[in-house]
Amino acid sequence: MRYGFTFAATRVLLIGTLAGVISTQQAWGWGREGHRLTALVAEAYLTPEAKAQVAALLLADAKHPQTMADVASWADEYRSTHGETAPWHFVDIPASAETFDRQRDCPASTPPSPWRDCVTDRILYFEGRLGDAELRPEERAVALKFLIHLIGDVHQPLHAIGDDRGGNNTHVSFLGSQQCGTGPCNLHGIWDDGLIEEHHLSEGSYVDLLKQEIALNHWERLAGGAPSVWANLSHKYAVQAGVPNGTMLPRAYYDEEIKVVDSQLALGGLRLAHVLNNLLAAPASAQQQ
Repeated sequence: MRYGFTFAATRVLLIGTLAGVISTQQAWGWGREGHRLTALVAEAYLTPEAKAQVAALLLADAKHPQTMADVASWADEYRSTHGETAPWHFVDIPASAETFDRQRDCPASTPPSPWRDCVTDRILYFEGRLGDAELRPEERAVALKFLIHLIGDVHQPLHAIGDDRGGNNTHVSFLGSQQCGTGPCNLHGIWDDGLIEEHHLSEGSYVDLLKQEIALNHWERLAGGAPSVWANLSHKYAVQAGVPNGTMLPRAYYDEEIKVVDSQLALGGLRLAHVLNNLLAAPASAQQQ
């Protein structure tokens, strides 16, 4: 507990207003730039075979060249008109829980399906879709675009905690300002965009920084693992980052939490690359025979 605050404390303050809505998170995961950074890191660690297949699938879907970074926020745009996909972007692990529990934290889908409606299940679902060479290229491209996005989402700590709608209901001021963009600041938005923006780095410089951190810390060894493991680490960070409603977040908060943001962006990119390298190991021509 870094700051002496927890989401449990916040929940006590807001329990009256949150009744009935606490399990319906409305956040968008990393902001657009966070998703682009995750994708750009992943692109740097793709094998030549996987890189070629990614390019071919995205071309088959859009009929014009696209990069992983170009489509990194596609799933959020799709969600705007396909509300049934909204729960796929997060997992509501209670702050009081130590680890993810699939039955408790991942609701059954409607209509019933072997795959439940949370980010950990849907990553596995789309891994199966992308790896199925019998599917049409356009269907596999959709699976690829979801994976690019959802693996980013599960590494955003506030997407792995259910309390206060993942921090959306935790109103804060950030570095002296209560206004973030066009609306009031909330904790989830600070993690989506505010911490990244405060880095004041160009996209290229930020990617270089993340790659340097990966090499310095030997994070390549952490590229594997299961989505539930990734969610557990995100949940741990979310609990540590929690503050009561109305908190003023000082420079010290940024200085500490930007380290977590950078490590999660880097690990999200590495793990996305690991998944794609495993699923797209064979040349595209061989898979299509």
